[in-house]
Formats: sequence, structure tokens, C-alpha cells
Amino acid sequence: MMNKKIAAALGLALMLTACGNNDNTAPDMSVSESETVTEASAETIAETEAVTEVSTEAQEEQETENTADYRDSYKAKLLEAMNDENASSPAFDLFDMDNDGIPELFVSIGDYHAAGVFAYTFKNGALADLSGDNTAFGSYGEAAVSADGYLTGEYMGMGITYDSFYQLDGDKLVMISNVEMGEIPDGDDYENIITYYKINDEDATEEEYNSAFDECNAHDWVTVGRGNLISEETIDSVLYAE
Repeated sequence: MMNKKIAAALGLALMLTACGNNDNTAPDMSVSESETVTEASAETIAETEAVTEVSTEAQEEQETENTADYRDSYKAKLLEAMNDENASSPAFDLFDMDNDGIPELFVSIGDYHAAGVFAYTFKNGALADLSGDNTAFGSYGEAAVSADGYLTGEYMGMGITYDSFYQLDGDKLVMISNVEMGEIPDGDDYENIITYYKINDEDATEEEYNSAFDECNAHDWVTVGRGNLISEETIDSVLYAE
């Protein structure tokens, strides 16, 4: 009788043990397993930091290369202007119109009436003519630019004043408005002079002209074109200044 009770008790104990083993709770991780996971995480972090460091170095090298490229390209263009047979007193300025860290280049070959300003930028690893067709802006070797990406040039002749306004769009200066004011004879009466106004080649009133001019002219302008007379010494000291 006693043996049966002992056997029953042992059976019950075995059943309880089996139920305990069916618990879904994961067994505690051993110390060695925990250390292995920690080491693997540390290696992953180290690899990520190494990749990031390499990417940063590559980016810095690319930026340095681009900087050298734009300076070398600008120098070649300035030497070309200096040796231009039509140049009387060639000069240049640098001004960053789009705040990308690479200034635009503005070159004039003289300060006489018909001498405008040639504008260039450096995009996609190459020098780009901002006018698209080697057209000069302004007169007397000067134009005006702004840090928010605009350029304006004025030209006066035969009693007419032209003010043209451009906006920088990538590697081009796109005209946004041209306002014109002039004095002409009233018909065949050359003694009676009248003033006329135009906006983008369309007739306008004086009020319309003034409004269009004021709107386009509302920028902080900086004059460019005649800041530095071109010489090899000036090119190097300005272009490659720290």
C-alpha cells in the first residue's frame, strides 16, 4: 500500500515538472552568450562609424577637388581676358550669387561705354557662361548683383536708358524684366521732345514704368566688374586667397 502511495507521488511530481518545461518563457542567457552579443553590437557600431568616416573623407576630397577646379577654370578665363587684343584695362570680381560656396566670376575688358561684364559660374565640374552666348551685361565695365541671385545691367545711349534684370537659374541668367525710358521727337516736330516708357518692349505709362522698375530693383546690389585689375599676381592673390 505504501509503495503505491510513493509511486503516485512520484508520478504527480513528474507531471508537474513536465508542465513547468512547457512554459514559453525563454531561458536566461548565459554570461558567455551575452558577451558575444555585446561584442557583435560593438563591431557593428565600429563598422558603421568607419563607413561614415570614409564617406565624410570622400565628400571633403570631392569638395576640395571642386574648389581647385573652379579656381583653375577661372584663372584660365582671366588669363584669356588679360591677353584679349580688345582689352584696355581688364578687371574682375568674385561674388557668390547662389550661396553654394563657389563664387561666380565677373569679367570686364575695359571701362568704356560699350564694355559690359561677362559672367561665369562653375557647375557640374565645368565653367559655364551665364549668358549662354557670351553676352556682356551692363556698361562701362560694370553690372550689379545680389546675394539672392539677381543681376541688373544698365545701358544708356541715344537718349534711351535700358535697365535689364536677370535671375540666376542653375547655370544661366534668365531675363525677368526689361524696362526702357527714352526721349524722342513728337512726330516730325524735332523741337518738341516727349518721354516714352516701355516694359518688356510694350508701351507703358510713367506710373507703370516706375512700379515695374522699383519692384525689380528691390535688392541689395553690389557692383561687380572693375574690382580687381587683371594680372597674374592679382589672379593668384584673389582666387587662391585663404
